[in-house]
Amino acid sequence: MYSKVVVPLDGSELSERSLPYARLVAGALSIPIELVEAFDVLPSAVHTASARLATERMHEAVQEQTEDYLGRVRAELRDQGLAATATTLHGQPAQAIMHWVGDDPDALVIMSTHGRGGIARWALGSVTDKVLHLIPNAMLLIRGTGAKLAAEVDPKAVLVPLDGSALPELSLEHAAIMATALKSRIVLLRVNPDVELYRQYLRPATPGATEADDSDWAPVEELVAADANDARVSLERAERRLAGEFGFAGDVAHRTLESRNVAEAIVDTAAAEQAIVVMTTHGRSGLNRLVLGSVTDRVVRHSNVPVLVVRQAETPAHTGVELPVQAADTLNFGGIAAQPT
Repeated sequence: MYSKVVVPLDGSELSERSLPYARLVAGALSIPIELVEAFDVLPSAVHTASARLATERMHEAVQEQTEDYLGRVRAELRDQGLAATATTLHGQPAQAIMHWVGDDPDALVIMSTHGRGGIARWALGSVTDKVLHLIPNAMLLIRGTGAKLAAEVDPKAVLVPLDGSALPELSLEHAAIMATALKSRIVLLRVNPDVELYRQYLRPATPGATEADDSDWAPVEELVAADANDARVSLERAERRLAGEFGFAGDVAHRTLESRNVAEAIVDTAAAEQAIVVMTTHGRSGLNRLVLGSVTDRVVRHSNVPVLVVRQAETPAHTGVELPVQAADTLNFGGIAAQPT
């Protein structure tokens, strides 16, 4: 599925936190690594000949520094037996990376969410965030502050959060490839609303009503039981797809949790499993240009384990999944959509 690993760098130690994962994935899949660094020092308009000369000299100096830096990193990768190239890009970093990666939709981008410069030039919300929103490629995001040292990078599992709908199951193929390459197991996770969250949204809204006026709590218990059964059925179906459609022959574990905070449950499970998380998010779609911004976004921002984000531009066709595709950040209770806190 992946043709190569593209690693954007900015010369900082924090941006280099992505390199151990690039080595791990590229080595396991026997695919090349492309190192890229983008810079833009030329102003949009230069009014004098002396200013033009100064900026040209600055441009040449930065280019030379960038090429030297990437050359050193490339040499280290090659010494480790990996095929590696290095390219210097001109222009605004996010746009330059987008155009470079856009030529190959099968390229896997591995990028740290922090880099150098002030508050953090590559803090998620800046370059990394822009690249994530601009390209259709899968991106493995590494928290710069939380990534382990190179000698300790050894993911034990690939965690796949599912909700019974078609969209999240688009991540199964990516999970199968990643787990096979890393010789790890896959953990399929389903997070269902807990009893109290159901009761919160089913509580009678009639003024003056009391708990005694409520229909009773039996329907709530039935909903929870139905959720548990649906989770079992959907996780079993996903496991069959992993083995049948995607040829995954490794171990598959199921986890079903009850929580009112989906992102927190995913983050905690990923940490406990020492897992790489594989999640799907919507792409461009009307007013909801990106659903990324809620559950997937929260997991990326708050998890200290790597997160592989699989972009999906359109709603997937029916794949045998009976439940309708919902936004990945909502829990639905009979038509009542509740945002996790």
